[in-house]
Amino acid sequence: MFKKAFVLFLSLIVLTSLMCACQGGQGHDEESTKNSTSIAKNSDADATPKWKTAYLNFIEKEKDSYCSYALIYIDGDDIPELYLSGIDEATGDSVCAYKNGVVEQPLNRIGGGWFVEKSGNVGNRNGHMGDLYTHIYNLNENGFVLTFEALCLERVEALGDDEYKLHYEYSIGDKPATESEYNSAVESSFDFENATRLNENEVNYDSIRQQIIDFN
Repeated sequence: MFKKAFVLFLSLIVLTSLMCACQGGQGHDEESTKNSTSIAKNSDADATPKWKTAYLNFIEKEKDSYCSYALIYIDGDDIPELYLSGIDEATGDSVCAYKNGVVEQPLNRIGGGWFVEKSGNVGNRNGHMGDLYTHIYNLNENGFVLTFEALCLERVEALGDDEYKLHYEYSIGDKPATESEYNSAVESSFDFENATRLNENEVNYDSIRQQIIDFN
């Protein structure tokens, strides 16, 4: 009788040990799975290019000021630039590049921006109330640099008896210029003939966000 009780006692001890071992192993497996999932998520986050994160954050912050967007290639690297079109003329357009962070170049008014793909050059030619301006920017490793500026200002001269005539004042940079000097300088400042409008392939906010996410 004692022998049977002793054997039963030993059996209970062995069974209890096996159950504890199984539970311990299960907990370890669960912990390993959680750790693996966490590492995978961190790896996916780390794999997202910094420029994508920067652009996504930028458009999210600025979406109330802009209504359309486009990814374009201004300079020669593999990271696209970002064009944004303002909700009104006062807001104007803007073009951004990623250079260890988002650098932004505002453009006066909307619809007057041009670029020559992979040349590094952006042209902004637009006007208001008879005035015409031309701004040319170059994109380098530090951001956008104004390389050319020219103005054509319309002036109204009253002649009396409700008569008037128009004449124009020209300048290149901060120096007055003749009409022929102005025209020649503007034509040679940027290859408008072979340029593409910044807004040629513009899309809405949801579309540009997805384009940035999907870009390879």
